[in-house]
Amino acid sequence: MRTEERFCGDIYGKLWLPDAAERPPLAIFAHEVGCTHASAQPWAEHLAGEGWAVYAPDFRGGSEHGRSPGATTDMSALTEADDLAEVFAAAAAWGDVDGARPLLIGASQGGFSAAIYAGRNPERVRALILLYPGFNMPDALRAGREDPADVPETFDLHGWLTVGRRYFTDLWSYDPWAETLGYPGRVLILHGAKDALVPPEYSRRAAEGYARAELCLHPTAAHMFRGKEVDWALERIDRFLREI
Repeated sequence: MRTEERFCGDIYGKLWLPDAAERPPLAIFAHEVGCTHASAQPWAEHLAGEGWAVYAPDFRGGSEHGRSPGATTDMSALTEADDLAEVFAAAAAWGDVDGARPLLIGASQGGFSAAIYAGRNPERVRALILLYPGFNMPDALRAGREDPADVPETFDLHGWLTVGRRYFTDLWSYDPWAETLGYPGRVLILHGAKDALVPPEYSRRAAEGYARAELCLHPTAAHMFRGKEVDWALERIDRFLREI
């Protein structure tokens, strides 16, 4: 396996490439809010060992530590879906990987943004893997607020990073199911049954709404997988990829 830095316009990312593979199939990884491309590492290293190339971009404004431009106060789940559109367009022209119809993997907020992109562009996505996806975001952001005017100009998001009003207003009237569930391809959803940040009931609803979805719940995992929970998820991803 080898890695390299690669830009999609001004969007920075890291590409993992399997050894001795000519134009391997591409997977694109959408990271969690406040994180960077680095959160893709355990998933990308495993998939590269299975013959996949994996590209993980830093979303614009998605982290205080990312290398793509953009302020965190200008970022939202919808701007991340737009970033994915640029990444997919760039990857389609890469000569060293097969980026015509990538696999799309998204985690937490990145999973919600990935689901939005796939729903808008079903012909561009080979299959969709969602790790503890944030389908609850519109409901969570509206909780305790009666009007978007109640949202401050900036807001500390769980201590992860400072976001702006757009983070809320982009999703204030957004139906999380209207676009996302229109994706007709194969979907794998992996979620922790003990997730208090993104209740697993949202993933259950998504799995019931997609045309071809499988939901796997880890019985003890909370939000984000760690250690053996990652191994559990990778086993199910391997099985899923053998079937697509």
